[in-house]
Amino acid sequence: MSAALSIEHLSKRFGVGRPAVNGVSFDVPAGEIVVLLGPSGCGKTTTLRCVAGLEHPTGGRISIGSRVVSEPERGVLVGPRERDIGMVFQSYAVWPHMTVRQNVAYPLKHRRNGGGGDINVKVKETLDLVGLGDYADRPVVSLSGGQMQRVALARSLVYRPQLLLLDEPLSNLDAKLRIRLRDELRRILKQTGMTGLYVTHDQAEAVVLGDRIGVMRDGDLLQMAPPGEIYNRPADAFVANFTGASNVLLGKVLERSGDTATVDLGAAGRIEAWTPQPLAAGDRARVALRAENVRLGERAGRNVFSGRVLERRYQGTQTVYDLDVGGHRLEALELGTAARHDANAEIALTLPPEMCWAYRDEGLSFD
Repeated sequence: MSAALSIEHLSKRFGVGRPAVNGVSFDVPAGEIVVLLGPSGCGKTTTLRCVAGLEHPTGGRISIGSRVVSEPERGVLVGPRERDIGMVFQSYAVWPHMTVRQNVAYPLKHRRNGGGGDINVKVKETLDLVGLGDYADRPVVSLSGGQMQRVALARSLVYRPQLLLLDEPLSNLDAKLRIRLRDELRRILKQTGMTGLYVTHDQAEAVVLGDRIGVMRDGDLLQMAPPGEIYNRPADAFVANFTGASNVLLGKVLERSGDTATVDLGAAGRIEAWTPQPLAAGDRARVALRAENVRLGERAGRNVFSGRVLERRYQGTQTVYDLDVGGHRLEALELGTAARHDANAEIALTLPPEMCWAYRDEGLSFD
Protein backbone atom coordinates (compact mmCIF):
# COMPACT_ATOMS: atom_id res chain seq x y z
CA MET A 1 0.00 0.00 0.00
CA SER A 2 1.64 3.26 -1.11
CA ALA A 3 1.88 6.08 1.38
CA ALA A 4 2.32 9.82 1.30
CA LEU A 5 5.70 11.42 1.91
CA SER A 6 6.03 14.63 3.90
CA ILE A 7 9.26 16.64 4.16
CA GLU A 8 9.28 19.64 6.50
CA HIS A 9 12.16 22.11 6.77
CA LEU A 10 14.72 19.44 5.89
CA SER A 11 18.33 20.48 6.38
CA LYS A 12 21.57 18.62 5.86
CA ARG A 13 24.97 20.14 6.49
CA PHE A 14 28.35 18.57 5.75
CA GLY A 15 30.88 20.41 7.88
CA VAL A 16 31.11 24.20 7.63
CA GLY A 17 29.68 26.37 4.88
CA ARG A 18 26.33 26.40 3.15
CA PRO A 19 23.98 23.45 3.88
CA ALA A 20 23.69 20.82 1.15
CA VAL A 21 19.93 20.92 1.78
CA ASN A 22 18.62 24.21 3.13
CA GLY A 23 15.23 24.05 4.85
CA VAL A 24 13.40 22.17 2.07
CA SER A 25 9.68 21.41 2.48
CA PHE A 26 7.26 19.55 0.18
CA ASP A 27 4.68 16.78 0.23
CA VAL A 28 4.17 13.83 -2.11
CA PRO A 29 0.57 12.54 -1.86
CA ALA A 30 0.06 8.79 -2.08
CA GLY A 31 0.25 7.62 -5.68
CA GLU A 32 1.96 10.77 -6.98
CA ILE A 33 5.38 10.99 -8.63
CA VAL A 34 7.52 14.00 -7.69
CA VAL A 35 10.74 14.66 -9.58
CA LEU A 36 13.59 16.65 -8.03
CA LEU A 37 15.42 18.42 -10.86
CA GLY A 38 18.64 20.37 -10.80
CA PRO A 39 22.36 20.45 -11.62
CA SER A 40 25.02 18.41 -9.86
CA GLY A 41 25.52 19.55 -6.27
CA CYS A 42 22.09 21.18 -5.92
CA GLY A 43 20.98 18.91 -3.05
CA LYS A 44 18.49 16.68 -4.86
CA THR A 45 20.30 13.38 -4.24
CA THR A 46 21.10 14.34 -0.65
CA THR A 47 17.38 14.99 -0.10
CA LEU A 48 16.54 11.55 -1.51
CA ARG A 49 19.24 9.87 0.61
CA CYS A 50 17.82 11.55 3.73
CA VAL A 51 14.39 10.13 2.87
CA ALA A 52 16.00 6.69 2.42
CA GLY A 53 17.84 6.92 5.73
CA LEU A 54 21.24 6.71 4.02
CA GLU A 55 22.07 10.24 5.22
CA HIS A 56 21.18 11.62 8.64
CA PRO A 57 19.51 15.05 8.41
CA THR A 58 20.75 17.96 10.47
CA GLY A 59 17.24 19.27 11.02
CA GLY A 60 13.61 19.04 10.00
CA ARG A 61 11.12 16.17 9.81
CA ILE A 62 10.48 13.34 7.33
CA SER A 63 7.27 11.32 7.51
CA ILE A 64 6.24 8.31 5.42
CA GLY A 65 2.51 7.79 5.80
CA SER A 66 1.59 8.59 9.39
CA ARG A 67 5.00 7.61 10.73
CA VAL A 68 7.81 10.07 11.45
CA VAL A 69 11.03 8.38 10.29
CA SER A 70 13.44 11.26 10.93
CA GLU A 71 13.35 14.22 13.29
CA PRO A 72 16.77 15.06 14.76
CA GLU A 73 15.37 17.55 17.29
CA ARG A 74 13.49 14.69 19.00
CA GLY A 75 16.15 12.04 18.44
CA VAL A 76 13.96 10.12 15.95
CA LEU A 77 15.88 8.17 13.28
CA VAL A 78 14.32 5.02 11.79
CA GLY A 79 16.80 2.78 9.96
CA PRO A 80 16.58 2.32 6.18
CA ARG A 81 15.41 -1.32 6.44
CA GLU A 82 12.48 -0.29 8.65
CA ARG A 83 11.15 2.46 6.36
CA ASP A 84 9.39 0.13 3.88
CA ILE A 85 10.89 1.79 0.83
CA GLY A 86 12.24 0.60 -2.50
CA MET A 87 15.26 2.11 -4.21
CA VAL A 88 16.51 2.10 -7.80
CA PHE A 89 20.01 3.49 -8.42
CA GLN A 90 22.06 4.56 -11.45
CA SER A 91 23.93 1.27 -11.30
CA TYR A 92 21.80 -1.81 -11.85
CA ALA A 93 23.13 -3.49 -8.69
CA VAL A 94 21.87 -6.93 -9.78
CA TRP A 95 23.25 -10.20 -8.45
CA PRO A 96 25.39 -11.44 -11.40
CA HIS A 97 25.36 -15.11 -10.36
CA MET A 98 21.54 -15.29 -10.26
CA THR A 99 18.80 -15.60 -12.85
CA VAL A 100 16.31 -12.83 -13.43
CA ARG A 101 13.73 -14.68 -11.31
CA GLN A 102 16.17 -15.20 -8.44
CA ASN A 103 17.16 -11.51 -8.46
CA VAL A 104 13.56 -10.37 -8.18
CA ALA A 105 12.63 -13.01 -5.58
CA TYR A 106 15.62 -12.15 -3.37
CA PRO A 107 14.03 -9.35 -1.28
CA LEU A 108 10.88 -11.44 -0.68
CA LYS A 109 12.93 -14.34 0.69
CA HIS A 110 14.61 -12.02 3.17
CA ARG A 111 11.45 -10.36 4.46
CA ARG A 112 9.24 -11.69 7.21
CA ASN A 113 6.62 -14.04 5.73
CA GLY A 114 7.98 -13.30 2.26
CA GLY A 115 6.08 -10.04 2.33
CA GLY A 116 2.84 -12.07 2.40
CA GLY A 117 1.43 -14.27 -0.35
CA ASP A 118 3.03 -16.68 -2.79
CA ILE A 119 6.55 -15.61 -3.78
CA ASN A 120 6.43 -17.21 -7.23
CA VAL A 121 3.13 -15.51 -8.07
CA LYS A 122 4.45 -12.12 -6.95
CA VAL A 123 7.65 -12.52 -8.96
CA LYS A 124 5.75 -13.54 -12.11
CA GLU A 125 3.28 -10.65 -11.80
CA THR A 126 6.11 -8.14 -11.33
CA LEU A 127 8.21 -9.48 -14.20
CA ASP A 128 5.16 -9.32 -16.47
CA LEU A 129 4.59 -5.74 -15.33
CA VAL A 130 8.10 -4.66 -16.41
CA GLY A 131 7.99 -6.68 -19.63
CA LEU A 132 10.43 -9.41 -18.58
CA GLY A 133 8.05 -12.33 -18.11
CA ASP A 134 9.79 -14.32 -20.88
CA TYR A 135 13.24 -13.74 -19.40
CA ALA A 136 12.64 -15.15 -15.91
CA ASP A 137 15.08 -18.06 -16.17
CA ARG A 138 17.85 -16.29 -18.05
CA PRO A 139 21.14 -15.40 -16.33
CA VAL A 140 20.86 -11.73 -15.49
CA VAL A 141 24.29 -11.04 -17.03
CA SER A 142 22.94 -12.07 -20.46
CA LEU A 143 20.56 -9.09 -20.50
CA SER A 144 21.05 -5.65 -22.03
CA GLY A 145 21.55 -2.59 -19.84
CA GLY A 146 17.92 -1.54 -20.21
CA GLN A 147 16.72 -5.02 -19.28
CA MET A 148 18.98 -5.13 -16.23
CA GLN A 149 17.55 -1.80 -15.09
CA ARG A 150 14.08 -3.33 -15.40
CA VAL A 151 15.24 -6.21 -13.21
CA ALA A 152 16.39 -3.65 -10.62
CA LEU A 153 13.01 -1.91 -10.87
CA ALA A 154 11.12 -5.21 -10.53
CA ARG A 155 13.18 -6.13 -7.47
CA SER A 156 12.21 -2.82 -5.85
CA LEU A 157 8.52 -3.20 -6.71
CA VAL A 158 7.97 -6.89 -5.95
CA TYR A 159 7.27 -6.41 -2.23
CA ARG A 160 5.10 -3.34 -2.91
CA PRO A 161 6.88 -0.80 -0.69
CA GLN A 162 5.08 2.28 0.60
CA LEU A 163 7.48 4.54 -1.30
CA LEU A 164 9.83 4.13 -4.27
CA LEU A 165 12.99 6.25 -4.52
CA LEU A 166 14.77 6.52 -7.88
CA ASP A 167 18.21 8.14 -8.16
CA GLU A 168 18.88 8.94 -11.85
CA PRO A 169 18.09 5.32 -12.83
CA LEU A 170 18.26 5.98 -16.59
CA SER A 171 21.50 7.97 -16.74
CA ASN A 172 23.70 4.97 -17.68
CA LEU A 173 21.56 4.03 -20.70
CA ASP A 174 22.07 5.23 -24.26
CA ALA A 175 19.86 8.12 -25.42
CA LYS A 176 17.39 6.10 -27.49
CA LEU A 177 16.82 3.49 -24.80
CA ARG A 178 16.55 6.16 -22.12
CA ILE A 179 13.68 7.83 -23.97
CA ARG A 180 11.79 4.56 -24.39
CA LEU A 181 12.31 3.41 -20.82
CA ARG A 182 11.28 6.71 -19.23
CA ASP A 183 7.84 6.44 -20.88
CA GLU A 184 7.47 2.85 -19.72
CA LEU A 185 8.65 3.75 -16.23
CA ARG A 186 5.83 6.25 -15.73
CA ARG A 187 3.30 3.69 -16.99
CA ILE A 188 4.63 1.06 -14.58
CA LEU A 189 4.56 3.37 -11.56
CA LYS A 190 1.06 4.59 -12.35
CA GLN A 191 -0.16 1.04 -12.91
CA THR A 192 1.07 0.01 -9.46
CA GLY A 193 -0.18 3.21 -7.80
CA MET A 194 3.29 3.67 -6.33
CA THR A 195 4.32 6.89 -4.58
CA GLY A 196 7.59 7.94 -6.19
CA LEU A 197 10.41 10.39 -5.53
CA TYR A 198 12.66 10.62 -8.59
CA VAL A 199 15.96 12.49 -8.95
CA THR A 200 17.37 13.68 -12.29
CA HIS A 201 19.30 16.48 -13.99
CA ASP A 202 17.44 15.89 -17.28
CA GLN A 203 14.53 18.32 -17.72
CA ALA A 204 12.91 16.27 -20.51
CA GLU A 205 12.91 13.24 -18.20
CA ALA A 206 11.37 15.31 -15.41
CA VAL A 207 8.56 16.64 -17.61
CA VAL A 208 7.61 13.14 -18.85
CA LEU A 209 7.78 11.37 -15.49
CA GLY A 210 6.64 13.86 -12.88
CA ASP A 211 3.17 14.77 -11.69
CA ARG A 212 5.06 17.66 -10.11
CA ILE A 213 8.63 18.87 -10.49
CA GLY A 214 10.76 20.51 -7.82
CA VAL A 215 13.68 22.55 -9.16
CA MET A 216 16.63 22.84 -6.79
CA ARG A 217 19.74 24.99 -6.70
CA ASP A 218 22.45 25.27 -4.02
CA GLY A 219 20.33 23.37 -1.49
CA ASP A 220 17.20 25.46 -2.01
CA LEU A 221 13.91 24.34 -3.51
CA LEU A 222 13.11 27.17 -5.95
CA GLN A 223 9.79 25.96 -7.34
CA MET A 224 7.51 22.95 -6.94
CA ALA A 225 4.73 22.75 -9.54
CA PRO A 226 3.19 20.58 -12.30
CA PRO A 227 5.35 20.22 -15.43
CA GLY A 228 3.25 22.65 -17.50
CA GLU A 229 3.65 25.38 -14.87
CA ILE A 230 7.39 24.78 -14.47
CA TYR A 231 7.78 24.89 -18.25
CA ASN A 232 5.53 27.87 -19.00
CA ARG A 233 5.63 29.88 -15.76
CA PRO A 234 9.12 29.47 -14.26
CA ALA A 235 9.44 31.19 -10.88
CA ASP A 236 12.82 32.80 -11.54
CA ALA A 237 15.57 33.17 -14.13
CA PHE A 238 17.43 30.07 -12.95
CA VAL A 239 14.37 27.83 -13.31
CA ALA A 240 13.70 29.29 -16.76
CA ASN A 241 17.29 28.76 -17.88
CA PHE A 242 17.67 25.26 -16.45
CA THR A 243 14.46 24.07 -18.09
CA GLY A 244 15.53 25.26 -21.52
CA ALA A 245 14.90 28.99 -21.88
CA SER A 246 18.34 29.62 -23.35
CA ASN A 247 17.58 33.11 -24.72
CA VAL A 248 18.19 36.00 -22.34
CA LEU A 249 17.61 39.62 -23.37
CA LEU A 250 18.98 42.26 -20.99
CA GLY A 251 17.19 45.57 -20.54
CA LYS A 252 15.60 48.05 -18.17
CA VAL A 253 12.02 48.01 -16.89
CA LEU A 254 9.88 50.88 -18.21
CA GLU A 255 6.69 49.97 -16.37
CA ARG A 256 4.80 47.10 -14.78
CA SER A 257 1.05 46.56 -15.06
CA GLY A 258 -0.46 43.56 -13.32
CA ASP A 259 1.75 40.58 -14.17
CA THR A 260 3.16 42.21 -17.32
CA ALA A 261 6.40 44.18 -17.46
CA THR A 262 7.48 46.39 -20.35
CA VAL A 263 11.25 46.28 -20.79
CA ASP A 264 13.45 48.58 -22.89
CA LEU A 265 15.91 46.53 -24.95
CA GLY A 266 17.79 49.51 -26.36
CA ALA A 267 18.18 49.51 -30.16
CA ALA A 268 15.89 46.47 -30.46
CA GLY A 269 12.93 48.38 -29.03
CA ARG A 270 10.68 47.40 -26.15
CA ILE A 271 9.25 44.04 -25.18
CA GLU A 272 6.28 43.00 -23.05
CA ALA A 273 6.76 39.98 -20.82
CA TRP A 274 4.98 38.08 -18.07
CA THR A 275 6.65 38.44 -14.68
CA PRO A 276 6.14 36.74 -11.29
CA GLN A 277 8.32 39.35 -9.55
CA PRO A 278 7.53 42.84 -8.24
CA LEU A 279 9.61 44.67 -10.85
CA ALA A 280 9.51 48.47 -10.86
CA ALA A 281 10.43 51.13 -13.40
CA GLY A 282 14.21 51.50 -13.60
CA ASP A 283 15.02 47.94 -12.49
CA ARG A 284 17.50 46.02 -14.59
CA ALA A 285 15.81 42.95 -16.01
CA ARG A 286 16.56 39.85 -17.99
CA VAL A 287 13.84 38.55 -20.31
CA ALA A 288 14.00 34.79 -20.90
CA LEU A 289 12.32 32.82 -23.69
CA ARG A 290 12.66 29.46 -25.37
CA ALA A 291 14.00 29.08 -28.90
CA GLU A 292 10.89 27.13 -29.95
CA ASN A 293 8.63 30.04 -28.96
CA VAL A 294 10.22 32.49 -31.42
CA ARG A 295 7.82 32.85 -34.34
CA LEU A 296 9.88 33.47 -37.45
CA GLY A 297 8.43 35.33 -40.43
CA GLU A 298 5.47 36.64 -38.44
CA ARG A 299 4.34 40.22 -37.86
CA ALA A 300 1.27 39.85 -35.68
CA GLY A 301 0.19 41.30 -32.34
CA ARG A 302 2.69 42.62 -29.80
CA ASN A 303 6.46 42.12 -29.56
CA VAL A 304 7.14 42.31 -33.29
CA PHE A 305 10.83 42.73 -34.16
CA SER A 306 13.18 42.66 -37.14
CA GLY A 307 16.32 40.59 -37.14
CA ARG A 308 19.13 39.27 -39.28
CA VAL A 309 20.15 35.62 -39.63
CA LEU A 310 23.72 35.24 -38.37
CA GLU A 311 23.95 31.47 -38.75
CA ARG A 312 21.71 28.52 -39.45
CA ARG A 313 22.19 24.91 -38.39
CA TYR A 314 20.11 22.41 -40.33
CA GLN A 315 19.33 19.33 -38.22
CA GLY A 316 17.07 17.30 -40.48
CA THR A 317 13.70 17.59 -38.73
CA GLN A 318 14.39 21.15 -37.59
CA THR A 319 16.63 24.16 -38.20
CA VAL A 320 18.23 26.30 -35.51
CA TYR A 321 18.92 29.95 -36.34
CA ASP A 322 21.15 32.45 -34.55
CA LEU A 323 19.69 35.93 -35.03
CA ASP A 324 20.84 39.46 -34.35
CA VAL A 325 17.93 41.53 -33.02
CA GLY A 326 19.06 45.09 -32.35
CA GLY A 327 22.36 43.95 -30.90
CA HIS A 328 20.85 41.05 -28.95
CA ARG A 329 21.71 37.50 -29.98
CA LEU A 330 18.64 35.28 -30.18
CA GLU A 331 18.30 31.58 -30.93
CA ALA A 332 15.22 30.38 -32.79
CA LEU A 333 14.07 26.88 -33.64
CA GLU A 334 11.95 26.10 -36.69
CA LEU A 335 10.38 22.67 -37.19
CA GLY A 336 10.28 21.05 -40.61
CA THR A 337 12.63 19.22 -42.96
CA ALA A 338 13.43 22.31 -45.07
CA ALA A 339 15.39 25.38 -43.91
CA ARG A 340 13.41 28.43 -45.01
CA HIS A 341 15.77 31.30 -44.20
CA ASP A 342 19.30 31.94 -45.48
CA ALA A 343 22.29 33.35 -43.62
CA ASN A 344 22.37 37.18 -43.64
CA ALA A 345 18.67 37.34 -44.55
CA GLU A 346 16.54 40.01 -42.89
CA ILE A 347 13.60 38.45 -41.11
CA ALA A 348 10.51 39.48 -39.16
CA LEU A 349 9.79 37.73 -35.89
CA THR A 350 7.22 37.81 -33.12
CA LEU A 351 7.94 36.99 -29.48
CA PRO A 352 4.59 36.16 -27.82
CA PRO A 353 4.34 38.19 -24.56
CA GLU A 354 2.99 35.22 -22.59
CA MET A 355 6.05 33.18 -23.62
CA CYS A 356 8.52 35.89 -22.56
CA TRP A 357 9.37 36.03 -18.86
CA ALA A 358 10.93 39.02 -17.12
CA TYR A 359 13.03 38.69 -13.96
CA ARG A 360 15.18 41.03 -11.95
CA ASP A 361 18.75 40.94 -13.26
CA GLU A 362 20.87 39.79 -10.33
CA GLY A 363 23.99 39.64 -12.49
CA LEU A 364 24.30 35.89 -11.93
CA SER A 365 25.63 33.41 -14.45
CA PHE A 366 23.83 30.09 -14.84
CA ASP A 367 26.44 28.35 -17.01
